[in-house]
Amino acid sequence: MSRTSLAPSGADAGAELRTLARLALPITLAQIGLVSMGLVDTAIIGRASVQDLAAIGVARSIMFAATSFGMGVAFALEPLASQAIGAGQPAQAWAALRSTLRACALLSLPSVALSFPATLLLEPIGVEAALIPGVRAYLLGHAPGFFPFLAHLAYRTFLQAHGETRPALVASVAANVVNAALCGLLVRGDDMLAWLRLPPVGLPRLGALGAGLATSAGSLVLAAVVLRAARAGAAAPRGGRRPAPPRERVATGAVFRLGVPIGLHLLVGSGAFAVLGMIVGRLGAPTVSAHQIALGLASFTFMGALGVAGATSVRVGHAIGAGAPPRRSALLGLALGTSVMTCGALLFALAPRRLVGLFTSDAEVLNIGVQLLYVAALFQLFDGVQVVAAGALRGAGDVRFPFLANIASHWLVGFPLTLLFGFALSLGAQGLWWGLTAGLVTNSVLLVVRLLRLTGGKIVRAGVGAAGAARVA
Repeated sequence: MSRTSLAPSGADAGAELRTLARLALPITLAQIGLVSMGLVDTAIIGRASVQDLAAIGVARSIMFAATSFGMGVAFALEPLASQAIGAGQPAQAWAALRSTLRACALLSLPSVALSFPATLLLEPIGVEAALIPGVRAYLLGHAPGFFPFLAHLAYRTFLQAHGETRPALVASVAANVVNAALCGLLVRGDDMLAWLRLPPVGLPRLGALGAGLATSAGSLVLAAVVLRAARAGAAAPRGGRRPAPPRERVATGAVFRLGVPIGLHLLVGSGAFAVLGMIVGRLGAPTVSAHQIALGLASFTFMGALGVAGATSVRVGHAIGAGAPPRRSALLGLALGTSVMTCGALLFALAPRRLVGLFTSDAEVLNIGVQLLYVAALFQLFDGVQVVAAGALRGAGDVRFPFLANIASHWLVGFPLTLLFGFALSLGAQGLWWGLTAGLVTNSVLLVVRLLRLTGGKIVRAGVGAAGAARVA
């Protein structure tokens, strides 16, 4: 098993920055692989049907909101595992992984079940009725991959805490191959075979349902690869599947106490994007399609900052577990994340039409998408700052403040301005995105201030006491 060499917590700034970069690069590439699955689907469906593309855009907003809470529980493993590794207690990290998987399993069924009633709200808020069957079809196809995706996140987080980042990258490559092949076949049916110059075999065109099924298959591949790596690699406990000793058990309730605030944090943020996706549905299929393309591109570059956030969380957790100050890791992570997002901002500002043109030839969709990418060029910077700061706070075990900051930023600032700019001032989709940007700016300021205050003092490890309760600073 390949493992990133981790500099000690007390290393100089140059060594720490190199360690962050070595951790962040494969994490970023793995995240890009995840987003690529969605972009490939968008490209395939966008060429086949603007109507299906719009339906999938709305469906992904709902599914992402449903998934976010489970993702938060999976990310509870970040402080538990990284701080345990920093303290030299790998058995406790393994026990935390098993408890995290149980928590994810408990959340999966109700989360999937709630996503379907959410579609009943679409028509009352103005989404075109013709889109709703496609929305439900995609949700149905996506449902089998829900838990495997959360399991993949948990195993990936566990491996990252050990400096093992290559398995997630291998998993994303394999999942992309499976997803691309199945999406083309299931969405376009025999038309795809004809494009490949193969004889028809009677494959139906499943449209949105086919895209959801392809995504589920990709999630199964993601989970299988990282599970095998965690079980067989250096991170596994001696004896492989041997249960951890009683003193190293981590109660599922401890995972929920950390994971619920993280999940609420993600849910509040993704909920804002989900509601935005549904509101955009009021502006018609071309606008929804342009929104979906622009959001997919912004999500692609965001993976760079998300990779840096994951690396920063690991390094902050290692420092706290080892009893060292985490401020240097946190600040260097912010600097690295901002640099990465600056590259994305420049790309969007300089070549928006070429980028949107990769996904559609529709002139109206193209023009709207270009306008949205200009806005995205600005919010990229603040989006990067807020996600890295949140990652650093998560590594420190501070999970409540980011949740509260998200509420204030997105729902008390961003969402009202979204409605004001988009509808009251009649700025359309571009106005909606300006409101989103205002929320991201506010959130980045709040989280950076909190991070500076927190890392200026002593931080207590997010350990596990005798009763199995997580102790968070």
